[in-house]
Amino acid sequence: MDTQERFHRYVALLFSFTIPVLGVVELTRGIGSPLAVARVAGFVALGSWAVYIALKARPKAVLLVLATMTHGGVLVVVESLSESESSAFDFATTFGALTVLSVLAGTLVTGNRMIWGSGIAGMLATWVIVVGALEGEVAQVVAGRAVVAAAGVLATTTLVSKLLDQLSEAIVRHDRSARLQDAIARCSEALLVQKDAFATYEAVRALLEASDADYAYIDRTIEVDGEPGWEMSADAAKRAAGYGSARRRGMYSEIPSTYEMLLEGQAAVVHTGTLQGRERKFYADAGILSEVAVPIFVAGVLRGTIGFVAYTDDTVWSDAEIQTLWRASHMIGSYWGRQDYAQELRASNESKERLLASVSHEIRTPLTAIVGLSEEINASRSSLGPEELNELNEIIAVQSRELAELVEDLLVASRADFGNLSIKPEMISLHDQVSRVLDGVRESHRTEKRVEAACKDVLAWADPLRVRQILRNLLTNAIKYGGDRIVVEAHCDGNASYVMVTDNGPGIPTHESDLIFERYYRSAESPTKPGSVGIGLAVSRQLAEMMEGSLRYVSEGSESRFELELPFLSAAPATGVEKVKVGNY
Repeated sequence: MDTQERFHRYVALLFSFTIPVLGVVELTRGIGSPLAVARVAGFVALGSWAVYIALKARPKAVLLVLATMTHGGVLVVVESLSESESSAFDFATTFGALTVLSVLAGTLVTGNRMIWGSGIAGMLATWVIVVGALEGEVAQVVAGRAVVAAAGVLATTTLVSKLLDQLSEAIVRHDRSARLQDAIARCSEALLVQKDAFATYEAVRALLEASDADYAYIDRTIEVDGEPGWEMSADAAKRAAGYGSARRRGMYSEIPSTYEMLLEGQAAVVHTGTLQGRERKFYADAGILSEVAVPIFVAGVLRGTIGFVAYTDDTVWSDAEIQTLWRASHMIGSYWGRQDYAQELRASNESKERLLASVSHEIRTPLTAIVGLSEEINASRSSLGPEELNELNEIIAVQSRELAELVEDLLVASRADFGNLSIKPEMISLHDQVSRVLDGVRESHRTEKRVEAACKDVLAWADPLRVRQILRNLLTNAIKYGGDRIVVEAHCDGNASYVMVTDNGPGIPTHESDLIFERYYRSAESPTKPGSVGIGLAVSRQLAEMMEGSLRYVSEGSESRFELELPFLSAAPATGVEKVKVGNY
């Protein structure tokens, strides 16, 4: 029930009590004439009518007030004509009552109150003139009384009407604010209590019920062919037709101005009639007359939007509705952030479990060899010849180096996670770094595979220790999993220097080309090959990026290639390519 209907009910209730009181006053004077009987009967009828109106679901009291005015005014005129007193109320009392009732009637109407007020004021002035003429009063007095009555009624009606309108607006704002506050509470409860996709549906339904919108939605930002777009995540409609069901996803390029405002962290208020071109067509085709959308950010990134849509009229969205959307967007952003954190936590736990499983296996293998062979040497030293001792010591050395490399990768990964890993770049020769790594790998990873180096005298700005660590991981990876021919090249191109490790092995499946750089990931095809913790490539890419470079995998034809890119520093012109054959080892 709106404010105007409440006002009508209050007037009807007031009349339900006051009119019977007036009837009782009449009865105390006694009923001495047919006119008095008619007056009492009128009070009874008006009182019954007032009770009836007060009990109605949609009360309208204008006619009741006008009938009460007519009843009192006509009886005064009749008394003046009959020159007999048949009521407890004289002219002055009735005049005052009619004046108040005139203001009340003018305020109760729902149309143009100025016109109604002028009409009612004119009726009151006419009644004053008629009664004055019947009573034989001075014309100037009657005229003055009529003018004052009309002006007073009109002015008072205007003032009371404005106050009533302001009160109505305040009540509407309060009711809407209360509904929106309740919606925010329900939205918060849904996002806090429920853990599945229904949480956002409950939240958006609560917001829709509290607003004047036809449709409410939450969408998520997606990427389609490298371009930003949106996909509906949750929605609710007030009509069974299901507004918005035709478009469940789309591209932000269709609504560029809206997207720009959302990116800037602003609420986008759209009125289709004011748009132009493609953007207007998008909203018009969807049947949208007006919309307000608010961005949802998670960790400073636009992750989606929440909004209200009007299909039935060009709604002017209130500040309260926009503020409600902002509050809801913050809660949904936090909800999505908690989901991301929970997912990262699960991934971290799974990663730790994979790490423990892999590390326990990979460390156990060299440790078993080192401990077993050391015990064998200690127990059989007297019976072992020099060649046998050298062979066992060489195996222990190889296994020890593999264990040291594994531990180094794990330490680097741990220090990088905690922000304790420092990079000390300097001008280095990639040819020298490749040569040093090849010398070390030749001792630690003996193989029958053919390894070649073809390096220009290229300089780079990088940390030599970390560059060697990356190259060592790439070479040992190629020896374990690559083909029988491995080539290491270095050259510069534009503003970058490159080191490429290429082999003619089967390569990595396309769907795993990015996964191999994730920590503790092991290729599905690797179980039949030498074991791996799955951290070397991840650490190598992280080190490359810390040196403002990159590391990527490329598969071309029958070759697989890892490309290390580093910041370039020009050196003296190279005399050519120096090709060093490391040979079979």
